[in-house]
Amino acid sequence: MTSRSLRIGGWLLAILGFGYFLIGDLLYRVPIGLEWSAWPAGKTIGALLGAVGYQGHGAVAGVVWMVVLALVLIAVVARTRSRSLRDEGVSDGRRRALAGLSALGATALAGGAGAARALFGLGTGHEGWSSTSSGIQAEVPITHPEYPEAWKNARVEGYRRLGRTEFRISDIVVGAGRIGRLVDDTQGTDIVRLALERGVNYIDTSPDYSATGSEEAVAGALRGVRDQVFLATKFCTPWGHLGAGSSVADYKGVIEDSLGRLKTDYVDLAHIHACDDVDRLMDPNLHEAADRLREEGKLRFLGFSTHTPNLVEVVETGIDSGRFDVMMVAYHHGVWPQLPALIERARREQDMGVVAMKTLKGAKHHGLAGFREQADSYSQAALRWVLSNPEVSAAIISFFRFQHVDEYLRASGSQMSGEDLAILEEYDRQIAGSHCAPHCGACLSSCPEGLPIHDVLRHRMYFEDYGDEKEAMRLYARLDRDASACATCPAPCLGSCPVGIPIQERMTGAHDLLTLA
Repeated sequence: MTSRSLRIGGWLLAILGFGYFLIGDLLYRVPIGLEWSAWPAGKTIGALLGAVGYQGHGAVAGVVWMVVLALVLIAVVARTRSRSLRDEGVSDGRRRALAGLSALGATALAGGAGAARALFGLGTGHEGWSSTSSGIQAEVPITHPEYPEAWKNARVEGYRRLGRTEFRISDIVVGAGRIGRLVDDTQGTDIVRLALERGVNYIDTSPDYSATGSEEAVAGALRGVRDQVFLATKFCTPWGHLGAGSSVADYKGVIEDSLGRLKTDYVDLAHIHACDDVDRLMDPNLHEAADRLREEGKLRFLGFSTHTPNLVEVVETGIDSGRFDVMMVAYHHGVWPQLPALIERARREQDMGVVAMKTLKGAKHHGLAGFREQADSYSQAALRWVLSNPEVSAAIISFFRFQHVDEYLRASGSQMSGEDLAILEEYDRQIAGSHCAPHCGACLSSCPEGLPIHDVLRHRMYFEDYGDEKEAMRLYARLDRDASACATCPAPCLGSCPVGIPIQERMTGAHDLLTLA
């Protein structure tokens, strides 16, 4: 083997390693939603962005670092290649062009290695974000304004024991993630209060839901009934989740801040939220803070939630530790075949309470043209499926319309039927090949036009599935390049989607749907 071949091989390995270990790590952590301090120099990045008016989640720091690393790689490869070509006597213009192409190629190679780790789980022992996100990350859609009279005035008909907390909670509970974002605080408060009047007695909120708006809206609904409600929040700031190694004071501080917004002296439960990292789950500082909060009467129980690629390891570690009273996991028909056994083990070994989230499996039912007859009852079928597991303490779902109180509580206390199973099977059949998984991007490099395929299909989802037609068309119109080119394209993207979406067909349909005639 020649020295040139060895040199090229060394460069390729270095570039692949750069992408896999550095870019891949950042890309994997961005969807988790970590707070600024969890990133290298994150507080500094946050302060700089704050100075120009940006206020938002700390995951932006991870994006900034990925851009910086890509620029560093481009600069190093371009400079090295340019020197090599100069030594070979290549002309200046040709040298610059070749050096630039080498740098871009190296960046694409590093990005591919990073994506292989983060999106597809290469070398990690799990499937990565691409498979995990499919069907669980979509938000609950705005439901149809007309619904059966039989749903109206529905109440909680079933209560279950929340493990060793000994609290009996309603089998369907309020997720307040969108309260305060899609509705104003007053209306959000009224929706939660109506759910409480109908028998719900568990509310899940967080500082980063609606930029503190969720906790503030929930506070109003708790007035006069606080002692009747099991209240859960998160170890979190308005900008994301605290990372492993945060101080005891920081962990205590975020719960005390939540108490102020919730206008209460204590919360029943605090979760380590969206936990993918065993180090974060078992951070000694967090557990010391939780113990102190308990001693001070500000916190009663400790929990964790997970819906990330590393869910199985996190759940197993949480069970083995004996530290947690409750776990909240992504659980719906057709997800994580290991979960039923893990749920049973959590109940049997530690008597943990188990709350199921992401219960509507992508919530695409109102956007399925061939699903109209079943769409109105899909949510109830999905909730009944979750509750058919007697080890599940409750199913959590986002309430942000008054209709949701009727629609979701209609499933409370009722049994799974053959008709429900048929609805779920039909739903799975119809979403096959149409649901574009967030955080994937496997198709992007195959498009000769460089179209943002994932964005186009996401805007189509907003139009069809969420009923937010105006916003979908507005976002589509803002794209630098639209899908009009897809109609005459030879479609090299076909076959690039890991879940089998017919990309050209979906893209041309999206253009027709989202463009004013």
